[in-house]
Amino acid sequence: MTDLSRREVASLAIVLICCFAASLGMAFNIDGITDSFNLTNAAAGKIISLEMLSIAAGNLSFARLTERINSKKIFIFGASLIFCFNLLSVFATNSYALTLCRIPAGLALGAVAATCAGTIAKSNKPELNFGAINSAVGLMGVSMAFILPRALKTEITLGPSFQLTGVDGLYLVYGFCALIALIFVVATPGVTPSDKSTEIRKRGGSGIGWLALFAIGLMFFGHASIGLFIVRIGRELNINSENIGYVLMIGSSLGILLPLISGWLGTRVKAFFPILVMATFLVLATLTLSESTATWQYFLAVPIFATLPTAIMPIFLGCLSRLDSSGMQAASHVAFVLTGSSAAPFIGGILIDLGGFAFAGGFAAVAIGLGALLLMPMILAADKKRDQIMIDPSHFSLSEKR
Repeated sequence: MTDLSRREVASLAIVLICCFAASLGMAFNIDGITDSFNLTNAAAGKIISLEMLSIAAGNLSFARLTERINSKKIFIFGASLIFCFNLLSVFATNSYALTLCRIPAGLALGAVAATCAGTIAKSNKPELNFGAINSAVGLMGVSMAFILPRALKTEITLGPSFQLTGVDGLYLVYGFCALIALIFVVATPGVTPSDKSTEIRKRGGSGIGWLALFAIGLMFFGHASIGLFIVRIGRELNINSENIGYVLMIGSSLGILLPLISGWLGTRVKAFFPILVMATFLVLATLTLSESTATWQYFLAVPIFATLPTAIMPIFLGCLSRLDSSGMQAASHVAFVLTGSSAAPFIGGILIDLGGFAFAGGFAAVAIGLGALLLMPMILAADKKRDQIMIDPSHFSLSEKR
């Protein structure tokens, strides 16, 4: 176990959220891509799906390398690539060129996310540290919800045959964020390759841990299949992009506080009941959002819908870290989340084109509910191990020494 200082946790959080800026703005991205390139929901969703799949591939690849490569080298290399390809995305003149820019940016982001999660998973207090990371994601979400609707209004003519439009404004913002990440890399913990890395990789986590990762991926697939169209839903209700941004700011503001509460709660009580309650409310919020016919329904559902996944993650990752002390499974969680989510924009776009938002929302609610059900074996096993540790505290320390 590693004892991380507050400065190191804060630096990890800043590097992660700044590299992750484009992913946090996916709902605005899909709206901007649809309008700027005159694409259908399904076609725009396909670009987002490929980007998210590349993030998952990069994450899964580097989750196995967190014990082999110095973490700062991964952060510097990854943030540099993200910065370059975010800027190149600004100059993409068609959807194919944009896709070619987003795939390598996604691979680099996956590497950064895996390294960050693997470092946190091996810390002394993973629930609290993951809570801090997810709280930072909420803070970034507030910033993005304010900035991105204004970036979407970008209209700058650079020459007779080239003009910056809304989607270009988004990628300029993301490029600036990646530059900030590069500045803060210096303060991150420089985790070096361990002599015990081979032994750690052999442990590799339990079967129910991998099942839980599949389950969380299924939940996020359901969430993203309607969530990535949250801006489009608002526009169908004649809500302008600035007001949609304000609603998302409210959700992101809750996302600052709730992960911290969730992380603290994860160190105090068993995980089963909090996870069950949050999953239930997430299903209800999904149905309300997708079937909204009035602005008040949208304003009520969006903050709950947007916030609950970040509140679930600290407890989920704390349980996973308790069962797999190598940190490999926790480091892999982004891959599973985004593998599921990568198909969501494309499939969600098809469902919306076929049957509207309510049809896609019903599908999403079923996926979230099924994922929560499959999650429970791991949660119950982690709760059981928690009881064993409370009865015999030496159980945990001895297992770590082995």
